[in-house]
Amino acid sequence: MDNEEFLRTVLNDLEPTQSQVDSLLRLRNNVRSCIFKHIGGKKSMFMAGSFKKDTMIRQHYDLDMFIIWTPEFMPLKDLFYEVEHALNSKWKRIEKKRVGWRIPYENEFHVDVIPTVQDIHESEYSYLYNCYEKKRLKTSMQKHIEEIEKYDRRDVIKLLKLWKFRREIPIKTFLLEIMTHLACYDVTRDSLSIQLETVFEYIANNIVNKHFFDPANRDNVISADLTRREKYEIRDKAYKALNREYWGQIFQKIR
Repeated sequence: MDNEEFLRTVLNDLEPTQSQVDSLLRLRNNVRSCIFKHIGGKKSMFMAGSFKKDTMIRQHYDLDMFIIWTPEFMPLKDLFYEVEHALNSKWKRIEKKRVGWRIPYENEFHVDVIPTVQDIHESEYSYLYNCYEKKRLKTSMQKHIEEIEKYDRRDVIKLLKLWKFRREIPIKTFLLEIMTHLACYDVTRDSLSIQLETVFEYIANNIVNKHFFDPANRDNVISADLTRREKYEIRDKAYKALNREYWGQIFQKIR
């Protein structure tokens, strides 16, 4: 089995099972019912993350639910904590994250619920509340989906997500996607091996000193969430991937 055949075999094994998808959809419906029951205002729901982008892997997957309110309903900060109260009425354990609330579920699965307020001038944009820095962030989930579709690197992103999970890489998937698109801008899609090599080299050479921005809003510096120590850890593990003897070393289980 050559490199490409091996990587295709690994890729085929990443497909989520139907039971995983069904569990995800049931939880989505429960969250939606909970939020819509407890909080008023004119609102809509937008599915994002790996589910919407078609980059889910069965080893480690999640669901991002953006609940979008019209701007006249309630201040964003108040809305953020109203969502916490609503979720606490149904789930015993939820975790505060940077811009939303996480509901841990089965195995490695979780749901992130992100309250947002629609921009009054640009309807495809919304404001998120950064509870750590106590400020709002402007972004567009739809533009993030369009980026994935435009660059069409889903297969290599799925493999990189497995690397991130198996090697415990402290990098957000969103940043990994952005770096993949930048690294593979003019690289052939015919070879997974070439794409992976290109991305690992790009990460190793750029993660420490280069800034990476939200493609929907350059005011959001995505890489700023990483500490210096985390950046060096990511760089070192990317170098290790480049210096592997065979691809199996990168994707085999370590836990």
